[in-house]
Amino acid sequence: MPEIDLAYLPIVGRGEQINIVCAMHGIKVNSMMSKPMGDDFDKDIEAPFGTVPWMRDHSNGLELNDSMAIVQYLITKYQGPLTPKSPEEGAIIGMYWAWCQDYYSYVLSPFHDIITGHNEPFWRNLRLTDTLADGGKEKGVKNLVTLHKNRTKLLEEYLGKNTIVKPFLLGNNCSYADIFLFTIVKTVKDTKGFSILRDEYAGNPFKDCPLIEEITAEVGKIDKVLETIGNKFAECPI
Repeated sequence: MPEIDLAYLPIVGRGEQINIVCAMHGIKVNSMMSKPMGDDFDKDIEAPFGTVPWMRDHSNGLELNDSMAIVQYLITKYQGPLTPKSPEEGAIIGMYWAWCQDYYSYVLSPFHDIITGHNEPFWRNLRLTDTLADGGKEKGVKNLVTLHKNRTKLLEEYLGKNTIVKPFLLGNNCSYADIFLFTIVKTVKDTKGFSILRDEYAGNPFKDCPLIEEITAEVGKIDKVLETIGNKFAECPI
C-alpha cells in the first residue's frame, strides 16, 4: 500500500481534502501535528515554505509543501477514482479547484484570523489588517460576507449554465475539486468558529446556492468520505 507522512493542524483547512483523496485512492496516511498546535513537525524549520500541509511519500522520499501540488501528485502517481480521465477533464477540474482555492484564501482564511483573534500585522500577507481596515471586526465581517455572497453567486450561476453538472461538477464522476468544495461548504456550515458567518444568514450561508448544496450532499454520501471525516467538522474550531 502506498504510504505518506502528512503534517497539518487539528483543523479542516486545506488538509482534510488530502485525507479524503488518500482514503479514496488506497494511500496510508501517517498524520503529524505541526507546531504551534502539535509537536510532531515544525513547519517553520522543516517545511520549505514555512506552511502546512506538508507531505513526504515513503516510496521515493518526495516532499511537497503545497496542497495543490500534493493533491495533483497523489491522484496522478496513485491513480484511482479521482484521477482525471482526459486532459480536457483535468483542465476543468483544475478550474473548479482554483475557485475553491480562491474562496478559501480570500474568504475563509481572513475569517480564520477574526475567529482566532490574530492581530499581528504580519501574520500572513497582511490579510488581517486588510480585512479589518477602517472599521474593525464588524466592518471586516461585513466585507467578508459580501465577498462570500459574490463568489458563491458566480459559481452557482456558472453551474446553472453548465449542462454536465449533476450530481457532481463533471457529471457522474466525483473529482478532487468536488472534494475540496465539500470540505469548504462543510467547514462553513458545521464548524464552531464559522457561526460568525452563519449568523449573517440565519444559519445557512449557502441557502441561495442549491446546486452547490446538492453537489456537497452527493460527496457526503461516498463511503470513503464518511469514514474519513467522522465527526471532524463538528469538533474542529475552523
